[in-house]
Amino acid sequence: MNNIKKFIDGLEINDIPWGRMITAYGTAENYPEYLEILDSMQNIEEMDKALDGLSEFEHQSTMFPPAPFALVFLARTYRKALNTDTPEAEWLVNELKNSFDYYNEVCEDAESMEHAEPLQNFQDMLDRKYLLSEEPDEEELEEVFENFIPDDLFYSLYYYSGMIISDILGKN
Repeated sequence: MNNIKKFIDGLEINDIPWGRMITAYGTAENYPEYLEILDSMQNIEEMDKALDGLSEFEHQSTMFPPAPFALVFLARTYRKALNTDTPEAEWLVNELKNSFDYYNEVCEDAESMEHAEPLQNFQDMLDRKYLLSEEPDEEELEEVFENFIPDDLFYSLYYYSGMIISDILGKN
């Protein structure tokens, strides 16, 4: 657990190969921009669009590879917003809290089902065997959607996302 916390605490947005991770509708290549918009807490309309774009890491209770990594940064932004006294921060706190509650339900549902063991380390989800090529094309994306995600990675998305959400919601 200490290794996981140490990895998460040291994680930077640029450490994640976002463009090599599949989402419900493509890749996560725009996630750094979305996360920056949220962290700046400047414009509710822009933040709403950013949250909408980030929501592609989950679709119909299915988590996709960017989920636990995006949640790390969303949790940091949430904590920052809790300590920021602006209408934008207040709006963001409410939106993120609702999102965390929903994702928590998704992760709890996954726990109740039969599943593979999670990958041993949070960072194992970044192993290149789980990532798209440097410049994925439509054919590669279709292949991933058809064959989807290996069982150990698939369950790890819920396991590690749930860990982050539990921490932010104070359920540890």
